[in-house]
Amino acid sequence: MTTIPVGRYPAPVAPFSAKGDFMADAFAELLRYFLDNGAKGLLIAGDNAEAWSLSLDEIAEMTRLAMAAAQGKPVYVSAWAITERETIERARAAADAGAYGLCVKPPHYVHSWADAPASAIVRRFEVVAKAVPLPMMVYNSPNRTNVRITPDILETIRGVAQVEALKDTDHDAGHQLENVLRFHDRMAVLVSGPAFMPAMLMGAGGTIGTGMDLFADADRMFDFADMTPEERRALQRKIFDVSRVINTTGTIPAAYKAAFNMLGLPGGHLREPVPSLTPADEAAVRDLLVRYGALDGAAAERAAS
Repeated sequence: MTTIPVGRYPAPVAPFSAKGDFMADAFAELLRYFLDNGAKGLLIAGDNAEAWSLSLDEIAEMTRLAMAAAQGKPVYVSAWAITERETIERARAAADAGAYGLCVKPPHYVHSWADAPASAIVRRFEVVAKAVPLPMMVYNSPNRTNVRITPDILETIRGVAQVEALKDTDHDAGHQLENVLRFHDRMAVLVSGPAFMPAMLMGAGGTIGTGMDLFADADRMFDFADMTPEERRALQRKIFDVSRVINTTGTIPAAYKAAFNMLGLPGGHLREPVPSLTPADEAAVRDLLVRYGALDGAAAERAAS
């Protein structure tokens, strides 16, 4: 099994101009920010990048930029859509542009009324793996797809694809921990914020797509075992607060983009149908950045006025 380094795997936004054009130079600047700040790899062209709106040419351009910036660190490119044909087209666009690996989800929307059969879930990963045989990150995101990849289903997927990582953003922390228990020695199980500390103690491979990447001291979270109980509680509160504000203020990725813009980084504009944040929502994001030291309070107040 290929082992990827333990650590943070950010999922960058895709900066768009006011007219909706992808801004390559701005994206390259964001990549430098993440990599200079300790990222061990990247997941690009995903939900934070408004994947549903990206053309094949944009996926290819993002892939080339990320692979050049990463300098050997793993870059997974999101390849998901409702149909197999569209999913494979996205996977091939990434592969032709030199992608290290792919991140694949089950088909979304289709299984909105009844549970998806395990065979249908596994098939999506199998057909992509056969068409574009690159290292794969499995993405369990039931809040997006209405499909939960159980540990047993993940075991079956391992038999049909070259799985080396799991992105698990299941709202059930127990589900994330069960995956760490079962697969910690066979793939990098990358967890979301609420399960971070217990998951890392049991051998998780790190975090992915969390708003903690907004903070210059983000890697300090991996030193939690050496912290005092009070420091660990403060860290967990920060993880909770960041996850809540960035993921539930407005529509993803509006808050994440707004945060980058507030920090002087090129988060860019949103593409429809994602609406802009309300003034109250912008204030909530700004307050978060000030509270945890990413943004100077006085400067933030002047910028907001």
